[in-house]
Amino acid sequence: MKKLISLVIIFSLLNSTVFATSAMQNQLNNTKNEISNVKNELKDVQADKKLTLNDIESLDKQIGNAESQISYLEDEIEDLENDIETAIDDIQKAEDEYEVKDVRRQDRLIAYYKCGSVSLMDTLLDSESITDFFFRYRVMDEIMEYDQGLLEELNEEKIAIENKKVQLEEDKVLCEQKKVLAEEQKLALSDVKEIRVTYLSKLEKEEDLLEKSIDELQKKADDLTAEIKKLSSSSTTSKYTGGTMGWPLPNYYTVTSYYGNRLHPVLKVYKMHTGVDIAGAGCNGKNVVAAADGKVITAGWISGYGYTVMIDHGGGVVTLYAHSQKLLVKVGDKVKKGQAIMLVGSTGYATGPHLHFEVRINGKYVNPLDGYISAK
Repeated sequence: MKKLISLVIIFSLLNSTVFATSAMQNQLNNTKNEISNVKNELKDVQADKKLTLNDIESLDKQIGNAESQISYLEDEIEDLENDIETAIDDIQKAEDEYEVKDVRRQDRLIAYYKCGSVSLMDTLLDSESITDFFFRYRVMDEIMEYDQGLLEELNEEKIAIENKKVQLEEDKVLCEQKKVLAEEQKLALSDVKEIRVTYLSKLEKEEDLLEKSIDELQKKADDLTAEIKKLSSSSTTSKYTGGTMGWPLPNYYTVTSYYGNRLHPVLKVYKMHTGVDIAGAGCNGKNVVAAADGKVITAGWISGYGYTVMIDHGGGVVTLYAHSQKLLVKVGDKVKKGQAIMLVGSTGYATGPHLHFEVRINGKYVNPLDGYISAK
C-alpha cells in the first residue's frame, strides 16, 4: 500500500512538473513571438526614422537654396536701386545741360532777330566780297543748325535714360516679387522641417521604448528558458531509454539542409541551423510522425517555425517538428513512436513544403543525424 502511495506521489509530481514545463514552454513561445513582433515594429520605426532624417536633410538643402536665392535677389535689388538713382542723376544732368544750351541758343536767336537787317548789313559791309558775305552767313546758319541738333540729341539721350529708368524700376519690381516668393517658400519649408523634426523626436522616443521592451522581453525569455531547463533537469532522474529514434517523415529521406551554420534561405544571413530539413517531391500534406514515445509540450505557432509540435521524451530529450500546415495533436497528448502528429507544410520562414526537425538534450541543440534518428 505504501509502495502504491509512493508511486502515485511520484507520478503526480512528475505530471505536475510536465504540465509546469509545458505551460512555461508556451509562455516562452509567446514571449519569443512578442520579441519578434516588437523587433519588426522597431525595424519599421528605424526605417521611418531614416526616411525622416533624409527628409530633414533634403529640407535643409532646399532652405539653404531659398536663403541663397533671397540673398542674391537682395543684392540684385540693391544694384537696381543704385542704377535707378544713377539714371535719375543722368536724367537731371541731361535736363540741366539741355536747359543751358537751349538758353544759349535762344539768346543767340533773340540777338539775331533783334539786330535784324543791321546785322546783315554789318555782315555785308564787313565782308570783303559777295563770296565772303555768303560764307559768313552760312557759318551763322550752321551754328544755328548745330545748336538745334545738339538740343535734339540731348533730348533723345534724356528719353533713352528715362526709358532705361522705367525698365530698371520694372526689373526691381520683378526682383521684389521673386524675393517675396522665395521668402514664402523658405517659410513653408521651415514649417515642414519643424514638423519633421518633431516627428523625428517622437520616433526616437518610440525607438528607445521598443529597445527597452525588447531587452525586458529577452530577459523574460532567458529567465523562462533557465526555469524550463531547471524543471527538466529536476524531473529527469534517469537517462533517455527510448533508443534510436524513428525517421519523422516516412518515405521521404532527402535532407535538403543539414545541421550547422548556413546562409538562411529566407533571411539571407548566416545563421545556425539548429536541425535538419527533410523534403521530397510530393511531401506536402504528408504525415509527420513522432520520433519516439513522449508527451506533447507545444502545439501551436512559433515565430519563424510556423505551426510547430514539441514532444518531451523524458530524460531531458525533446524533439521539435516545424512548418506544418495542420497540427494533429494538442498540448498534453501522449504519443507513440510512429504516430502521426502533423501534416507537412511551409508555414513560418520556409521557401517550400518541408519538415524542420530538431533534437534537444537538456535544452541544448544537437545534430539529429549524430545517431539520434534512423531512416530504417
